[in-house]
Amino acid sequence: MKLIALFFALISSTVAYSATPVQSAQFYLERAEQHKLEQDVTWQRLMYADEKNHSEVTYSGYFIAPEGKTNLKQELQANIQALFETAVPNQSVRCRFPARSQWLIQQLNIPKQALAQVDCPELDDWMGQIKPYKATLIYATDFMGNPSSMFGHTLLRLDPKDQKQLNLVSYAVNYAATVTGEDGWSFAWNGLTGQYPGEYSLMPYYRKVKEYGDLESRDLWEYELNLSPEETRFLVEHIWEMKHVNFPYYFVSDNCAYRLLGLIDLVRPTLNLKQQFKVAAIPVETIKAIEQEGLVKETVYRPALETQLLSQARQHGRSLAKVAHTLAFVDVDQMPILLQKYSELDRAKILEMAYDDLYLQFTGRNLEASVAQPRLRQLLSLRSQIELEKQRQPPIQPKVDPTQAHDARHFSVNMGEVQGRKMIEIEHRQAYHDLLDPQGGFRTGTQLLFWDGAIQYREDEFKLEHFDFLAVNSYNPITPFKTPLSWGFNFGWQQEALNQNGQFSEDEQHGVANLNLQMGYSAADQQREHVCYAQIQNHLQIGKALDKGWRMGLGPTFGCQNIWTDQINSLVQVELPYWHDSHQWQFKLNTQIQYVLNNQNAIRLNWQFQQQAHKDWTKTSLGYVHFF
Repeated sequence: MKLIALFFALISSTVAYSATPVQSAQFYLERAEQHKLEQDVTWQRLMYADEKNHSEVTYSGYFIAPEGKTNLKQELQANIQALFETAVPNQSVRCRFPARSQWLIQQLNIPKQALAQVDCPELDDWMGQIKPYKATLIYATDFMGNPSSMFGHTLLRLDPKDQKQLNLVSYAVNYAATVTGEDGWSFAWNGLTGQYPGEYSLMPYYRKVKEYGDLESRDLWEYELNLSPEETRFLVEHIWEMKHVNFPYYFVSDNCAYRLLGLIDLVRPTLNLKQQFKVAAIPVETIKAIEQEGLVKETVYRPALETQLLSQARQHGRSLAKVAHTLAFVDVDQMPILLQKYSELDRAKILEMAYDDLYLQFTGRNLEASVAQPRLRQLLSLRSQIELEKQRQPPIQPKVDPTQAHDARHFSVNMGEVQGRKMIEIEHRQAYHDLLDPQGGFRTGTQLLFWDGAIQYREDEFKLEHFDFLAVNSYNPITPFKTPLSWGFNFGWQQEALNQNGQFSEDEQHGVANLNLQMGYSAADQQREHVCYAQIQNHLQIGKALDKGWRMGLGPTFGCQNIWTDQINSLVQVELPYWHDSHQWQFKLNTQIQYVLNNQNAIRLNWQFQQQAHKDWTKTSLGYVHFF
């Protein structure tokens, strides 16, 4: 009986192996047709299918079939056929497109022995370096020094199995715009209109930590994802497939966050994260969506080098921090002399802060190596002579995780009076954060408004009260270690207290296009709960009611952002523009106070006062704000 069974097994094996590649492929092509596999959501996402069922990918090498870009069924059939065809090393479909190949093999239940033999040394070496086992989503906080990073940035870190320490040897998947030597308005315009190609890249994670944490002083938040090792490997295999593919990069919509959501959607077909962000994909908002799906296992806060330095200044006091800054830049032989009058404990604190201060300047490329390195060595040498434990302590993690911060969009209803006449305003903002919003999860002293507008109803008439296309303000306060500029600009439309002749009016308002540019300095307390600024502000306004259709103004601006409690914060700002058309100063006062009900709801009281040529203009309102 056993001999008979063995005989039939041998016969069956011979028959199976005698089938030609064409015959094998045909069987599985029919199976794919029966299951309508080309309509499967995973295949659609692998092909980046649009509404017309065409691929968004323009790179011809991404397709095997001649009409693969516009006929995804034909592309699927060509990929199935290729699974049974032999090829030279690295050129097999399983070498070039491992993710889609593995998915097809699983969906069609193709046994390994039926497939063509493949040799993929390049892919194997690449995967062997990465060793993907788990994935962590990284959020780099906003960076006002670069328009493309004002909303923050997200990337993926890939960790091997059993790696528990600093994960700096891991690899990171980054999607970013490829920019070559452009800046200024052309950079901003090209980024907003999709003129830059967006590409995936893979690099050691420590490089991104250095770039964001050291060079740009951006805190990092690490969110370990609840993806299985198989899902993580599938994601990495797809990144390999995308190495020659790019898409138009839009700073606001089709950006890093949007494309990373697509990767997560791909490995989890039940999710549809990308579709939630068709208008604007703000990185922190996409992380919230991921967290709400239960995909976040663990959160780690990695403070930037500057954050660590400022934390030391708070721990040890501003006076010692100033001494540390002085020490970092004196001649090497003068360092011991400068430290003589301080106790051993204070010397340890000063030396540690001085080293971090100097290292930060060095990594930020503000100092040449020939200047920095001898000083760094001397500071280390002096510190090693003090037999005390390390004095620096890690910064306290912010009370509010960015995923728990208020949402980017807001809707508000305001009721009040303008010059004694009743009014109601309805306001909507597409993004992102203003100085009065709940500050938890955001960097104090930063403001970024995008598509922020309000409609006012007064005296049986609707008016566009204001529309800020883009408003950016960075109030980076002076510290013991540096004196940064505070800056801002606003481009939009607003109502001004003007009559038809362009003169200041107590009764009329007319709309003008407005561009503000401002520059100055800011100061803050050590906890950054109170930030005050003084700036010079330039105004350029265009409107029918203005003399000659335009006017310019220049003058100082003063203001304070105050966080009194977790529930109460306020903003006071004074502007004193001198208008060239009227040759007069104008006094503008804007005061706001807010009571936070929770992170998504608040009540605001606002009072505005203006005066010019002994004429007054006032506006008072009480409003309800909802973030969503």
